Parts: sequence; C-alpha cells; structure tokens
Amino acid sequence: MRRPAVLMLLTNAYDPDPRVRQEALALIKMGCTVKVLAWDRDLKSHRLEHVEGIEVERIFMRSKHGRGTSQLLFYTILYLQMLWKGWRTPFDVIHCHDLDTLPLGVLLGKLSRRPIVYDAHESFPDMLKGSVHALVLRGLRGLETFLIRRIDLLITVGEKLRRHFESRGAANSVVVGNWKCLDDFSRSEEENMAIRRELGIPAAAVVIVCITQLFMDRKIEELLQAVEECQDIYLIIGGKGALETLVRLKAAEVPRISYVGFVGASDIPRFTCAGDIVYYGFDAANPNARFSAPNKLFEALAAGKPLITGDFGEIADVVRNSCCGIVLPQYDVGHIKEAIERFRDEHFRNRLADNARQCGRLGMNWHHAEEVLFHQYSAMLKGASGLAVTFDAPRE
Repeated sequence: MRRPAVLMLLTNAYDPDPRVRQEALALIKMGCTVKVLAWDRDLKSHRLEHVEGIEVERIFMRSKHGRGTSQLLFYTILYLQMLWKGWRTPFDVIHCHDLDTLPLGVLLGKLSRRPIVYDAHESFPDMLKGSVHALVLRGLRGLETFLIRRIDLLITVGEKLRRHFESRGAANSVVVGNWKCLDDFSRSEEENMAIRRELGIPAAAVVIVCITQLFMDRKIEELLQAVEECQDIYLIIGGKGALETLVRLKAAEVPRISYVGFVGASDIPRFTCAGDIVYYGFDAANPNARFSAPNKLFEALAAGKPLITGDFGEIADVVRNSCCGIVLPQYDVGHIKEAIERFRDEHFRNRLADNARQCGRLGMNWHHAEEVLFHQYSAMLKGASGLAVTFDAPRE
C-alpha cells in the first residue's frame, strides 16, 4: 500500500536546515515519504539528492540574501519553477516552511485538494523590518493573515507566537518548538570533565557557555567584560561573526575565556553539557524579540543547565515560569556580573539546573514534538496507511 507523501517547500538549500531535518525525519518515522523542494541560491549542492531517507530536489537560481524589495522578482521566477515541479509531484500534504513559501503552497494545496501545513519558524514580517519598504511589510502581514485562514494546520515555535497567529484567524495551531533530542545531551561526568581538561578549565570551576553568532546584537562585549571582572569564573564561547576578532583578542588576554571557534550542530551538546550556565544575548529592541524562543533555550533545557537571558519573548516566560535561570532587566555589565555572582552559590545553581532538566523532560523535548506531529498528521491523513506507529518514551 502507498505510503502518505509529504511535499515540503523551502527557500534555503537544505544543507540541512536543522528544524526541517528534524520534522522530516519524524514524518518518515511515522511512515510518510518526504520530498523537499529547496532553493539553492549559491548553486553549491546537488540538484537531486537522497539524504537520510529524505528526497531533496533543488532549484538553482543565483541570488543573495538582503536584496530587500528587489528580491520579489527572484521569488516570482522561483514560484514558477516550484509550481511546475510541485504540480508534477504526487503528495498528500503540502508543508510550507515560512511565509515566503506559503502563497505557493496554498495554491498547490487548493488546486490538488490536499491539506496545507504552514510551519512558521518565526514572525517573518518582523524579521524583514528595516530591510524592505514599510508598504511591503504591510502587504506581507495582510497576505499572511489572509492565507492562515485558509490552511489546515499552523505549526510554530512557541506559545506566544501561536497565540499571535490564533488571534489573526488561524483555526488550528500547535507548537512544535526547536526542541532537542534528550539523548543528544546525555553525557557522562567523565566526558564533561574531558572537555574541561582539554580547555584548561579546573574541574570545580563555574563555567558559562555561550555558543552563538558573534554579532553586536548578541550582547557579547558585555558578557566578555563581565567575565573578565568576575574572578575565577570561566567562559566557553564559540561562533563566527563580526565580533570574532574581538573574542579572539579577549581570549588571548584572559586565560579564563576559551574561544573554541565555530561549533557545528553535532558538537553543541559537548560544550553545553561541559558548562554550568548557558548565556543567551539578544537585542530586545529587535521586532522578533517579542516572540523569541531560541535554540539556546532548548539546548539548556535538554542539558539541564540554567540560563542567563534578557527580559523578552518566550525565553523569558519559560525561564521565569520554570525558575530555571535569571532574567536580566537589561544587558549591561553590572547586571550580568550580578547574575554570575548569584550562580557562585552551588545550592542555587543546582536547584535551577534541576528545574531546567525537569522542564526539558516534561515537555520541551523532541519526543514531545514527534507526538504533536503524529497526532496532527494522523488527523489530516485519517485512513491513510503507514501511520500506526508508537513512540518510545523519552529516556529519563
């Protein structure tokens, strides 16, 4: 009997996109087949590829990010190519990743009389604020509001953003966060100590971990200064970006700061688990900050580590409600130092770590995401074969 087929639309090259990969693998685990139609702007990958059971077909059309309003021309050409390829691809559900694939997905879904899923990774119009004309932003918001009332399922990354879409007319919406697989963050104490020894960090030291894009809006300079001024506190920092030179210089000056370069996804658990505290910095004035539910939050919960973060978005709500970290009133050196000093108290640190671990195990983990996807897809594909699967409980 034919397995239910899911067609995903994506405007990056899938190299791979972590969220798209996790969802696609979960759907395959349920018994679906998954094909991804992706846009390769750099012409850097294979046109046709099978990766981990996922069929990937890429459309080659050279372009750059940040073109602003002129990007609309490239989207028009992309849509025509995707429309042709999508129409010729048999599917039972069309799964649209982000707003820039949704108009095409709705068209294909309605023409084929198939269920339409909108996977909103973020508030797309807010992300574009400042890079396109205000009239374009207004048009995108209006288009999104029109389309989300005509889909079968809306998936998004956090409860705040889900409620936002619900208030605009999304009839069926669920949260599938950028949650992590608990097994990936299950590491022995000896493994953690090996990382510390490799970096020259004492076994009993208090260690902050910050793996991020090294941009101005990530509040890196404030963290570096705070750590420098807090005696006996260590920092593991990784990433690339405009502040990389500054980070390298500071690491050379301060032996307690270890710069580990760019950290690939597979190595993030190693460094996160080797630390005691996860730091997440972001500019609260960014329009997307109001919905922020970043990867760092879920990495910390999976690893059972408390956080230091700012007062914005879903991350602040989770940290407060679960009592699994410290929410800074503002990102300045003084407040960061105060938070660090509080974490010197081992009892306090361990209590918040236990809360983080509990929060990750009770719901914000990838096993729970698989369950949500299973129930939603089962409802849309009622009667389809290949979906009668059971999930193993997350390992404690």
